[in-house]
Amino acid sequence: MASKYRIIITDDDDDDRLLFKSVLDTKWSDCEVAFAGDGVELLDQLTDTRRLPALIFLDLNMPRMDGFTTLDELRANPAYRSIPVIIFTTSSLPEHISRCYELGANSYLIKPPGYQQLTNLIDQIRTFWFNTARIPANT
Repeated sequence: MASKYRIIITDDDDDDRLLFKSVLDTKWSDCEVAFAGDGVELLDQLTDTRRLPALIFLDLNMPRMDGFTTLDELRANPAYRSIPVIIFTTSSLPEHISRCYELGANSYLIKPPGYQQLTNLIDQIRTFWFNTARIPANT
């Protein structure tokens, strides 16, 4: 049986990915979690439109294709436009925040400094996106 939700975390930092995975493994055990190291890898994973992700977490600073370009590509493609994209980055620059919302981000979150803070944030994200908000049924 397929997982209830599929999530893709797009981030090139191995430590961040490991921390994120450890929280998701305990908090979102009903989810299939996939990783992409940059926007190119993410877009490659999305070519199988039979099982699109319920959520995409997207870092901004990545090699080959950064988060801004990736977000722009996602929103330009009708097949991916309705997938919620959460910008998950260390940047708190107002111009980055504004640009991401202009490009169609669903939310902009600053990566928390530690495990417990990340756990709390992940709990809030799950409650909002999977219990409160309604997401498209293409996942």
